[in-house]
Amino acid sequence: MAEPAAAESRAPDHDGRGAARLSSLDAWFATPEDPIAAHRAVLRLTYGIAPAVVIMSALTALLGIGLPLWLIAFQALVMMAASWRQERLLEEGVFTPWMPAAHLNLVLLMLTVWVAFSGGVQSPFVWVYGVVIAIYGVLWGFRFALASATLCTVYLVAVLGLMRLGVGNPVLGVPSPLLVRVFLVSYIAMFYVVALVAATLRRQAGEVFRQAQTDPLTGLANRRALRQALERELARAERYGHPCAVLVLEIDRFKQVNDRFGHLQGDEALRKVAATLRGSCRATDVLVRFGGDEFVVVMPFTPVDEGRRVGERIRRDVEEFTLLRGFHLTLSAGLAVFPEDARGSRALIEAADQAMYRVKQRGGNGIEVA
Repeated sequence: MAEPAAAESRAPDHDGRGAARLSSLDAWFATPEDPIAAHRAVLRLTYGIAPAVVIMSALTALLGIGLPLWLIAFQALVMMAASWRQERLLEEGVFTPWMPAAHLNLVLLMLTVWVAFSGGVQSPFVWVYGVVIAIYGVLWGFRFALASATLCTVYLVAVLGLMRLGVGNPVLGVPSPLLVRVFLVSYIAMFYVVALVAATLRRQAGEVFRQAQTDPLTGLANRRALRQALERELARAERYGHPCAVLVLEIDRFKQVNDRFGHLQGDEALRKVAATLRGSCRATDVLVRFGGDEFVVVMPFTPVDEGRRVGERIRRDVEEFTLLRGFHLTLSAGLAVFPEDARGSRALIEAADQAMYRVKQRGGNGIEVA
């Protein structure tokens, strides 16, 4: 059996950086199922966006717009410090709903000052509210996109209040009430349109990525999902000092099934084994069809004794309950545990794979620990 493709291209690291590198589009579109990952993605974006806002504020002087650079820089520092603190809390396993809400309001406070001192509703930077809505919509889905659009509306109305109190800078002069209403209505409409588009993109792209990580025959996760899940779980096991077990399984004499009953019945056998795996494994386990007649189970926070019990239960259930035209299916299984047997994802799967093949050599229908 081969290892996950990504494991061949780089050595795994277990301090969280390997998992962080995976947070490209596929990780972004998986985050609604993992609110901690979604919030961490927003926090890391802050480290780039906050300095960019300060730089753009300084460059506005070229447009003849005088912004309170010291105030915006101070807000950016506060926002980055708050982001750093929240990241530390996430690493400690602390997450509450107020954390993304507090971060969003810090972002909008800085943006509101920026808009108020660059022309209010006539500011050339009101569109940045839409960027905030799009980010939260893509990362969190429709409800958070709608909440972000509503908050942006409240803050934009607050800009009008600040301008009436004499706080701000009407760069283009004081607009007529009609023009203010036109700007306000158009921007609010834009906020909710962006929220709807971002949430729709999130839902559609998320479905595409879920399909890309699912084996179409069995409905289990595929090799691509295994790579991400295993690196994530090993990083977490390293951080918290817990074991992580990997079970490699292969159907015994599967070629005989295909030769005797045909490939369509072979597919049915794979589906039956997958269904048995779902019933035999725990909710926290990651079930993967690796390819052909091979399956992998990733068991987080599982020591060797418990992993062996789970593997034996799977083997027994498949033997007892998986029947194809009077032919009892059986499994050979190999178990390897992080960190005793291996510390990297590739080495861990290799260790479990070798243990499984030792069972094969003895005739199959058994389990062995690496």
